[in-house]
Amino acid sequence: MTKKIDLDFCFKGNRKYVHGTDIAMKLIKSCADEVKNIDIAFHAITVNNMCFSTEKPEGKDVKVTFRCIQDENKVVLFGIENNTSIECRYEYFEESIVDNSIVDITEKSIILNTPTEYSFIEHIVAMNKSLLESIYTDINGKWYFTRLEQKYILPDDALITVKLIKNFSFRF
Repeated sequence: MTKKIDLDFCFKGNRKYVHGTDIAMKLIKSCADEVKNIDIAFHAITVNNMCFSTEKPEGKDVKVTFRCIQDENKVVLFGIENNTSIECRYEYFEESIVDNSIVDITEKSIILNTPTEYSFIEHIVAMNKSLLESIYTDINGKWYFTRLEQKYILPDDALITVKLIKNFSFRF
């Protein structure tokens, strides 16, 4: 049986694309029950609302692949853009996450001292970006959230440490 989920988004801050953290959180919430072993991969930027299906769409560019275990069942959802434009925007102050974090260049890590009002995923993505910008000061360009593999969803108020383990030559 094919399952379809239509998701509507707003742009975050001054971005002109749907932020990966918003996609991840809406997908996790759409599963309703406890999910684990989350693996979400972003294949391209999306600028419209999205439709997710358990069947891989033929002839369409899959923008996001979401895998998880829900109630001991494997779930795989393929996300494509639909033709519905995004008409809203909301404030996002990534700096508040970074300001509550401490970077340790020698350890290639960043620690969140005090959680903010943002979600767990927003915390780790903002912290990871800050860490990369601190370590690789000579790299110019935009950092994109492209993959998240996580055993369990932690609470939004969890204290977090993000550590750079490996660099894949700055490839997507």
